[in-house]
Amino acid sequence: MDDFHKKRLILEFLRKHILAVIATCHRNGTPEAATIDFSVLDNLEIVFSAFQETRKFTNLADRPGVAFVVGWDDNITVQYEGEATRVPAADTEQYQKAFLSSVPADREFIERGAVMFKATPRWIRYSDFNKEPPELIEIKF
Repeated sequence: MDDFHKKRLILEFLRKHILAVIATCHRNGTPEAATIDFSVLDNLEIVFSAFQETRKFTNLADRPGVAFVVGWDDNITVQYEGEATRVPAADTEQYQKAFLSSVPADREFIERGAVMFKATPRWIRYSDFNKEPPELIEIKF
């Protein structure tokens, strides 16, 4: 399977989900994880929001490295590693619109001041354990 079709398969899988586990790292090296709502753009950027009072917000301000796990039902999952940064003010409206189109219930969080982030992928693995042998697809960026 070529990269175009790999990315398409991963994008279609991610678009079936709105929940992910996000892992970040505190400046002292302590790992931290949380469940988040997310959306995904055509270029495989993951878009999510965070309040300034949260650990993930503080962690990402110090260390932009991030990992996500999406799926886990039906024995199919995506692991995603990349860099997460605050969406620039000039682009906030565009990213909010994309995020809320997938997760309209999060409008309340945006209205209460949640900050938009975008994650750019470095590595993604799609795993389908329903197949024998399991189907594993990796993409490096």
